[in-house]
Amino acid sequence: MSQPTRAAAAQSQAGPLAPYRVLDLTTERGWMSGKILADLGAQVLKVEPVGGDPGRHRGPFYQDRADPEHSLRWWFLNRGKRSITLNLETEDGRALFRRLLSQTDLLLESFAPGHLARLGIDHAQLMAEHPRLVWTSITPFGQLGPHARFQGPDLILTALCGSIFLTGDPDRAPVRVSVPQADLHGAAEGALNSLFALYHVSGGGSGQHVDVAAQLSATRALMNATPFPKLENKNLVRQGIWAESGGFKRRAIYGCKDGHVCIMLTGGVLGAQTIGALLEWAAADMTVPAILLDTDWKALDFGALIRNPEKAELFTLLSDFLLEFFMLHDKATLYAGALQRRVLLAPISTVKDISADEQLIAREFFQQVEHPGIGEVRYPGPWAKLSQTPLPALSRAPTIGEHNEEVYCGRLGLDRQQLVRLAGAGVL
Repeated sequence: MSQPTRAAAAQSQAGPLAPYRVLDLTTERGWMSGKILADLGAQVLKVEPVGGDPGRHRGPFYQDRADPEHSLRWWFLNRGKRSITLNLETEDGRALFRRLLSQTDLLLESFAPGHLARLGIDHAQLMAEHPRLVWTSITPFGQLGPHARFQGPDLILTALCGSIFLTGDPDRAPVRVSVPQADLHGAAEGALNSLFALYHVSGGGSGQHVDVAAQLSATRALMNATPFPKLENKNLVRQGIWAESGGFKRRAIYGCKDGHVCIMLTGGVLGAQTIGALLEWAAADMTVPAILLDTDWKALDFGALIRNPEKAELFTLLSDFLLEFFMLHDKATLYAGALQRRVLLAPISTVKDISADEQLIAREFFQQVEHPGIGEVRYPGPWAKLSQTPLPALSRAPTIGEHNEEVYCGRLGLDRQQLVRLAGAGVL
């Protein structure tokens, strides 16, 4: 086999999507799409309104400094991109947009359906002018349907998709997840389906419009994970700190000295091994009830427990005992002991725990990135490693309009005087 060319080798170091140019006009709802593509090496140009993307004002902020250049959400979801400012409400702004589009493989946007058309940016016309263009729209409800023009913040969408219904304790009101879910699902679907469309173009096919609905994306993720309620038209029950299998419920979350741990208690052979190891471990610290030591845990598989609910009381007694035992130790001690004894137990990690996770560190997930005027900042990195097309080195998120001169002068051929004039006119 011949050696790869220098150009091919350089491309492989830049990531598998290095040849592709992406124009990212998304709001927070679509930021993740561009980030995924940038992680894979695509040249992602983030188009911000004059003054910066409003999402930059969303916290949390680095060192609690409420500054648009310090938004941690912006930093994470826009890393690896370049930034230009552009006012699409102006004629000059739309003219520059069209020139940029002529050099673009993929357009990402999250405007309300019909918004760009009202600005004179007509989808059908642009697709006719650029037949190989992939145009991906990420909106709350998609381009079609009775809710297509409705607004839908992430909280509303997670309520509609059903994920909030499943979160929390069974005897209390549902609770929301503390970070966006529908937005991230929709953006990830946007990146995935954009890649399918680009692959179609690479095989000689035409460009197309990719219509992504965040509600649908979040609903599909939920239903794919839990298909049986959909098939039977029955609700799942919120399980809270419990785990349920076939009608048998046992505690899964336990407190300890410095937080909580999660443990899988089962019946049968695996359960007997786990419970035996736990009881032997606990015996060094406290007296184990005789009934727990005398029970043939191997005989108590799920089937036996479901047929004989009274026997499930043994698991209640076991849980009460473990509640006392775990409170004698911290998470690190319990995790180390569980690994030694082959027990399915894990600490429930805080952000601090994740930052120190030896597995993530071994995979070089966290990387130091230099920020202007700030110094080195520790960034979470890409999610995968590619053996033949290594991902590009991690780079920071851009400052507002950081690449205006590079793009408008270097790529479009404007001179600096034109740049100053357009900035003064509110176009850039």
